[in-house]
Amino acid sequence: MTVVPLTLLRSLLSFAFLCSYCAGLHAQTSTPITSQTTAPKPAKPIERKFSSDTLYALLTAEIAGSRQQYDVALNNYVQQAKITRDPQVAARATMIARYLGAAPTGTEMSLLWAEKAPKDKEAVANASLALMQAGRLQAAFEMSRRLHLLGGEPLFQNIAASAANTDGIKSLTKPQRERLLQSFKSLLPRYNRDEQLLVGIGLLLQQQSNFDEAMIFAEKALVTYPRSIPAAILEANLLHELKRDREAIAKMADLLTFYPDNISLRNQYAHILTRYDLALAQQQFAIITKQQPKNADAVLSLGIIAMERKDYKAATKAFEKLLDTETHSSTGHYYLGRLAEAQQNWQEAIFNYLQVDRGNDFLSATISLLDIFIKQGDFISAQQHMNRVRIRFPDQAESLFLLHSQALVKHNYGTEGEKVLNEALNGLTNNALPNNSKLLYARAMLYLQRNQKADAERDLRSILQFEPNNIVALNSLGYMLTDDNQRYSEAEQFLTKAHNLKPDDPVIIDSLGWLHYRQGKYVEAIRELRQAYTSYQEPAVAAHLGEALWVTGALEEARQIWLEGIKQAPDDTIIPSTMKRLKAE
Repeated sequence: MTVVPLTLLRSLLSFAFLCSYCAGLHAQTSTPITSQTTAPKPAKPIERKFSSDTLYALLTAEIAGSRQQYDVALNNYVQQAKITRDPQVAARATMIARYLGAAPTGTEMSLLWAEKAPKDKEAVANASLALMQAGRLQAAFEMSRRLHLLGGEPLFQNIAASAANTDGIKSLTKPQRERLLQSFKSLLPRYNRDEQLLVGIGLLLQQQSNFDEAMIFAEKALVTYPRSIPAAILEANLLHELKRDREAIAKMADLLTFYPDNISLRNQYAHILTRYDLALAQQQFAIITKQQPKNADAVLSLGIIAMERKDYKAATKAFEKLLDTETHSSTGHYYLGRLAEAQQNWQEAIFNYLQVDRGNDFLSATISLLDIFIKQGDFISAQQHMNRVRIRFPDQAESLFLLHSQALVKHNYGTEGEKVLNEALNGLTNNALPNNSKLLYARAMLYLQRNQKADAERDLRSILQFEPNNIVALNSLGYMLTDDNQRYSEAEQFLTKAHNLKPDDPVIIDSLGWLHYRQGKYVEAIRELRQAYTSYQEPAVAAHLGEALWVTGALEEARQIWLEGIKQAPDDTIIPSTMKRLKAE
């Protein structure tokens, strides 16, 4: 072995590209902390016994890091951390892994670091952070408890907050969440005045919808720490859950006089205000955007509220600001399109909607574009745009054909909507989808609207030819045939099969009940229609049940069900038309 003073490795162990222990450990918000990308402090000059091979590997890692070959640097550090079990090497491996976003490696190295330096607060804190970010919250809690015993700042509050939002990691089960809560509560006898612990327990109780008990812990924290921002935010959220928003607003406004620069507090205040005072909410978001000009979410909120208030100048300014951001430019164009559409500036709206890229706003922008083109009777532009979109996103061809057709039908252009579906099904484009069940079903429903029952039956039977267990097609065909007084036997075959495949589906049960009513099997019909109406109180089901009751003499109950159905859907015509046909008005 070669004795190598760590003073010689000083530069090796102080990469400029490494991230430091998360400054968020002392954060004042109740959101999970994140890592920073600032350089760690140089290692203390102590001696270790390293072999020449280890020394060479670490020096190679230093050179790789200086050349921005970070994957090579990480690989060497991890390898040598496992060989040497040295805490400082494991520490640097942890930091490099976090910088590169190599979460599993970072967790492994942080645990090795904490194992080999069990009294090092930074090591234990990093292990707790890594476990929390990996969604291993019970283990993170245990590590944070160790940190607390060492005199460090625990992550109790952040761990509790992470239990509500694990950033894509599988959510905790109810028993896991309860176990974590009991672990938190087990520390109360010793740390009953600890802010992090009290807020953490409150957060976990809030996640279980135990708002009253959660409020007890929020208030305990505020008694000991009257200006605690995490406790104040928790209290505000709980007051909102308890329908006491006015109290939350007053308390947060008061706290902001002491902490006017706290973004989390003001953001929470602004969001609660959106339910009561849009003008004041807009003011608060304007303040946030001044304090944090690059806070795209705050800018977006400001723009949406201004648009809602018809403050188009402020809204335009906010949305245009989003165009300069990397992550929100499409969103900016989408809302500028909506803003232009609200002011009937069609060309400006079209221009902005066309700039919206694939993402959360793409579908809405496409629908808005179609609406504008179709309202203007410009079917060619609508067709050309949808052709371009399908070429760009071939995996979405089915949904895009359906979207195009539905938009035309919505504006009473059924013939043009049918043409779109025919184009999709008959192989007239590069995106053709012959025998596609969803497209066939959409065309069948369009035929039914136009009373082309033979064509609708043909498409539904085509679906069943390729997908004999397609429940939607079985039910629709059976229900349609029920309306043909001579075809009850066929209808029963399809509906019985659908019911066997999905026995608890209220739509299918309603169809069966309606068939039995039409067959004169009133006892069966009423039993099935009641069952369907219990879980699916739609106008059509109410109309069916009411009619069966009316015909069998239960007139008052029939009227009651019809009136309930009309109250729930006053614009639907099926119940009034049923009552008129039966002369029950």
